Order: sequence, then C-alpha cells, then structure tokens
Amino acid sequence: MPRKIYSNLLLVEDDKLNRMLMGQYLEGEDHQVTFAVNGREALELLVKQPFDMVLLDIEMPEMNGYQVLNHVMADPKLRDIPIIVTSGVDQLESVVRCIEMGAEDYLTKPVNRVLLKARIDASLEKKHLRDIQKATLQRLEREMEIARNTQMSILPEKLPNPIGYEFGALMIPARAVGGDFYDVIPMQNERWGILIGDVTDKGLPAALYMTLTYSLLRSEASRETAPDQALINVNHYLLGMNAANMFVTVLCGILDTKSHKFDYARAGHLAPVIVDSKGNMRSAALQQSQPIGIFDNLMIDRGSISIPKNGTLLLFSDGVSEAVNEEDEQFDEERLGLVLRECSALNPTEICNKLWQEVQDHGGLVLQQDDFTVLAIRHK
Repeated sequence: MPRKIYSNLLLVEDDKLNRMLMGQYLEGEDHQVTFAVNGREALELLVKQPFDMVLLDIEMPEMNGYQVLNHVMADPKLRDIPIIVTSGVDQLESVVRCIEMGAEDYLTKPVNRVLLKARIDASLEKKHLRDIQKATLQRLEREMEIARNTQMSILPEKLPNPIGYEFGALMIPARAVGGDFYDVIPMQNERWGILIGDVTDKGLPAALYMTLTYSLLRSEASRETAPDQALINVNHYLLGMNAANMFVTVLCGILDTKSHKFDYARAGHLAPVIVDSKGNMRSAALQQSQPIGIFDNLMIDRGSISIPKNGTLLLFSDGVSEAVNEEDEQFDEERLGLVLRECSALNPTEICNKLWQEVQDHGGLVLQQDDFTVLAIRHK
C-alpha cells in the first residue's frame, strides 16, 4: 500500500548533515520533502512547483534566509506559503526580524522534533483553512461576475435612434451588482416607454429585487399600460412578494417624438430635468409621491413636460445628486446645473460620461456609495 503524503515541504538548508537528518525525520512523518541548498535554489523551486510549507535556514551562501523571506513576501503568488525558520542564530533580534518579515514561526537549532511537529501541524492547519477561504472567495467572485453580466444583459444593449432624437445612458453599480435600472421600450405611433428606477439597497439583494421590479415594469410597458397605472399594478405585485421589506423608486413615462412631450408618473424617484439649448436647467414641478413596494394606497406624482428643440431630457438616480466628497458635501442640484451648462452642446452619451467624471472628481478619495445611473434624451 503506498505511503500517504501529508504535505509537500521545501527544506532549505546548506548543511548536508542537517539536511539529511531533517529530511529523514520529515519523511518519516509522511511529508514529501524537496531540498534546496541555498536561497537562490529555493526561490527557483518555489516558482516551478507548489509547496505547502517552507522550512528555511538563515545563514546560507549566495542568498540568505532574510533575502528569501523578502522575495517570497513580495510575490503575491508565494506570500501565502507558511515559512518556519530553523536557524542556528538564536538572537532575539533575528527572531523578531523574521516574524516581522512574515515568517510563521522561528525555531533554533538543534530543533526539538516534538516542537517542530507541533508547529508544522498548526501551520498546515491554518494554511488549509486559508486555502478553503480563498477558494470560497474566488467562487463567490466568479458567481458575482456572472450575476453582474446577467444583470447588465437585461439593460438595453443598444439605445434607439428615432428620427429627431438621440439617446445616451450610463449605469455604474457601486458594487459588483446594483439596484438601479433603466430602459427605453418601443411603443406604437412613434412613442417610447422610458423607465428608470433605484432599489433602496445595494449588492445582491438589491440586484434580485431590481430584476423582479424591472421585469414587472417591462411587462406593463409591453401592454402599453399608462405610466401611473403601470406603477399601481407593479406596486400591487411587489406587496405580495416583498418579504425583505425592500422598496424601489421609479420614474416611468411615454415620450412622444411627434409632439415632443414626455408624460410621466413618478413614485418617489428624482424628478426629470430639462436642459435647453443654452444650458439652462429646469426641474419638473414636484408633487408628493411614494416608492413602490411598501404602501397599499400608492401616492403617485403625474406630470408632462415638453422637450424644446436642441434640448435634453435628463433622468438620473440619487447616485448622481447625493454623491459625497470627503467633507460630506453632496453633488447637489446647483453643481449638477453648472456641469450641464458646461456640457449642453455635447451629445447624450458624452453628457452621461461627463457627469460620471464630475461625480468622481467631486468624490475624490471617497468610495462610490451608491449606484450611478443617467439617461439623457436629446431633441435634435
């Protein structure tokens, strides 16, 4: 019956006798042992094959143990390998130096075998747990990347280009997946259904709730339901499915490219903004409204605005207006107006990109707190 290999160890030792005695002991403990006679040879072996642990001498020719430690800890692919120093140098200064550099432990020669076995077993157990954790994180990262790609795939792959109009949009989630969404849906008689929404949470829970809400709204739009009735219907569905007590702000409307009017219904979302050809910004009049998913008798804000020639209709989430900097100052409506005045001559896609850049510049070193979503519609 073949011998069970407990682990794969690299023994770095320049003394031939020590190398032989240590190797015999380790192999007797069911470890597979590879030998290196100096630090340079050890580094070459570490690059070529995987090891579970390194037993490292300090005083060696060509490259000493300190130099090996320094190289290993600087390499992201090697730094997780536990290293136990086994050295004839018994000064406290050397012990402290090695531990500070990243060594798992430090044993002085002659090495007590009982103590060595205990330290090897403990270090290998910790490495095993770290490997499990690392594999789990990698799996979660892969799953989140799939979730992100799936979420982004439900958004419009290509925005429409109807006669007399130009569209642009940009969504940047604060995490791998987000809770914002937008859509542009073709309807009869040169009309377009416009959606933008923001789930009041972040990460995977918000993404799942966003997908549900988006699907329901898309279904209502396919039947060309009036915007306010669409919100009422979706609110009714969500009330029966919302065990997590989440909610979502939504603005949906119908753009008529013949009359150049945008008739909308708003459920707790930020009001639409009009930017005229001179860069002047005008927000739609506000009435009280509530997010969908929490109230039976939903309060909806209904409105209608005209898009002037060479003007732009802008819809956005609070990841724009509420982005904060290091002084906790928001990217408020006044700052938004200044940016829009500067970029009013740009096309809608360029406006969206410009806003994202300005929000990033405003935030500085502050990490993005909320999903960023902008939808711009230009009446050419």
